[in-house]
Amino acid sequence: MTNTPVHVTCPAGTITGYTIDTVNYFHSVDYSEIPSDFADARPLQAPRDQDARVPRPEAVALTITAPAETTDAPVLVYIHGGRYEHGTHEDPRAEGTANAQAGIVQVQVGYRVGLPGFASFRDDEAFRFRGIDDCQLALEWIQRNIESFGGDPTNVTLIGQSAGATTALWLMRRDHYRGAFRRVVALSPAFPLESNEKRKASLRRALGVPVTRESLAALPQDKLADGYSKFRKKHNLGMALGPAPFDAAEMVDIPLVVSSTRDEFYGIPVAQKIDSSPLRGIALRQIAPKFGFPPNSFGPWRQIASYIDKKRPLGRMIGDANIRRWVAQSADDAPGPTWMIEFTRSGRPALHCEELRFIFGVRDGESARTLNSWLHNFVRTGHTGFPEYRPDHAIWEYNLDSGDERVAHGSLDYVGAVFSG
Repeated sequence: MTNTPVHVTCPAGTITGYTIDTVNYFHSVDYSEIPSDFADARPLQAPRDQDARVPRPEAVALTITAPAETTDAPVLVYIHGGRYEHGTHEDPRAEGTANAQAGIVQVQVGYRVGLPGFASFRDDEAFRFRGIDDCQLALEWIQRNIESFGGDPTNVTLIGQSAGATTALWLMRRDHYRGAFRRVVALSPAFPLESNEKRKASLRRALGVPVTRESLAALPQDKLADGYSKFRKKHNLGMALGPAPFDAAEMVDIPLVVSSTRDEFYGIPVAQKIDSSPLRGIALRQIAPKFGFPPNSFGPWRQIASYIDKKRPLGRMIGDANIRRWVAQSADDAPGPTWMIEFTRSGRPALHCEELRFIFGVRDGESARTLNSWLHNFVRTGHTGFPEYRPDHAIWEYNLDSGDERVAHGSLDYVGAVFSG
């Protein structure tokens, strides 16, 4: 295959990418200016020409994959996951060729991760985080420029996975939403279990310096990394970084699809070790409060979790506390219409992130083509093809291996009952 250069002139300047067959690619396009690691980003101050033919996966940038000949195409914006510690806008699991071939303009957004993106400072505006504000600037860039790439800025769907889904839900908050997207798909969102204040105090102890822009900027990189590693160990079964607290009732009234995988974190080594121990019942009871289980809720939860899977109760507890509680809350309490999906597999657990290659059409096979086609339809029309979650707690179960599907009811009610009490 040969690459043919392609030039797009837009309000941000002339962007040079390349064409392969019927798809245009523009890699790592700068959408903001970041004066320093811990400073607030700002929009690009003037149009600039950019050569976007070579990926820069470490950059805070965005990548556009678009049909070579299109106008007014629906736009899909993807925010990557990675526990707010790693990840890239060049995430190969969400590469956009299949979507572009179906007539959709896809944009993959990068943002600051780690302490530059999510350390909380005293002068920060409440409920704002630099990493999420980076995504806000990317959405503003898309609104101003995507029409030049063939996209319709009035028909934007936002999709995120794990921490990216968390960001998507946070951008739905009434104090964040600016009309830059009209519907959301949140795949396995994960919020921190502790407040910003508690995590900030823990970070301060680990670093040995005040958590200020000046002190973090002055720390040598090796000491900053060592301090963060100590801090991270205190949150090894949850999110050390990220926005909190989450309240789905604070979101705007737009369509929302939320999902989880059936088994999420069964593959974590520490969970596998405890789940294989004869003392796992005692360990679970001791761990439950750290996951936010209210008093007297462990017993009823354990009864249902054992019915679902007797052999891996801690793996289920980690998934319930870090993922499924937020999926249930979002579906229950979001002001707008909601739908829920649960991804399963045949003969083995369905783990965190495994749905990505299927839903973006990166993986071969009929099941992936079906799920990718489902995404195309939702992005174009907002229609899911299965019942809304409310009032009957309907859940579309989709098997990633076989493509079998069915509508179940109330599968996560036990999780909602634990964490809403």
